[in-house]
Amino acid sequence: MIRYFPIFTLFVCLLVACGGGSSGDGSGRSGADNEGLGEAGSEELSFSAPQANQIRPGALVTADGSQCTSNFLFYLNDETVYLGVAAHCFSPDTNSGVDPCEARSLPVGFNEIQVENASRPAELVYSSWVAMQEVGESPGSAACEFNDFALVRLAGEDIANIHPAVREVGGPTALESNLAGPGDPVVLFGRSDFTLGNRELQVREGQVVEVLGGGWAYDIVADGSVSPGDSGGPVLTGDGRALAVVSTFTLVLGSGSLAGPVRAGVVNLDRALDYAKEQGFIHADVRLLTWSAFSPPAL
Repeated sequence: MIRYFPIFTLFVCLLVACGGGSSGDGSGRSGADNEGLGEAGSEELSFSAPQANQIRPGALVTADGSQCTSNFLFYLNDETVYLGVAAHCFSPDTNSGVDPCEARSLPVGFNEIQVENASRPAELVYSSWVAMQEVGESPGSAACEFNDFALVRLAGEDIANIHPAVREVGGPTALESNLAGPGDPVVLFGRSDFTLGNRELQVREGQVVEVLGGGWAYDIVADGSVSPGDSGGPVLTGDGRALAVVSTFTLVLGSGSLAGPVRAGVVNLDRALDYAKEQGFIHADVRLLTWSAFSPPAL
């Protein structure tokens, strides 16, 4: 799990992965073994202007009592579209100090996941926490500590109602395949139901502070609100490329406010996606859905 940072005792729930725990205790086979995973397609999707009632990056995802923010949409073919989330959103051990490579998780195939604006429940088809246990990663390794990524498959009836544009800012314009460095600007988005009624504080600007785990993740600092359930959300580069997935939040010691500076641990999306493909858990042709328009918040 992403490294923790100092925080006031009052806000101890924000020290860990912000999605909250699930009560499931199963483990499941990889997405590559699931029936209906689909064959790769070469179709190109086209989209008109995004609408508020569409399934978009930043949509809320709820499963077994846990709520998270989604990150990006991923496409295999016209029948197979995934929404990215954080793997810890599907584990009852999220806030228990258990190594992800030893933690319990909802099983792959769990199909009672509620997605904002979806008409039917989605299905968990990939969890890095489940996958790493199947692969046999060593607890305490960089992969176990930082790889926090999951995919849920949208029901076929809902694919016509998707849009790749991140809420509020647009993009992602592409997948960032290069490693970011200290000082690089980032944009974060979260929209938990627990944002204390201030729904205007959803977009956060920040910058990379440190590369973690040999490139598995980043430590970043950002301004804006913080609340449980924001984890899993998208992190974009300053020019709109999909960079990372939010895993943990903490307040900077001494800020004294939920709207003060925030430190976050975020998972390198390119590394997490490559792991899922290279280990055979998802099809190699799964790709990020993009949107060319990007309007970061004004400085």
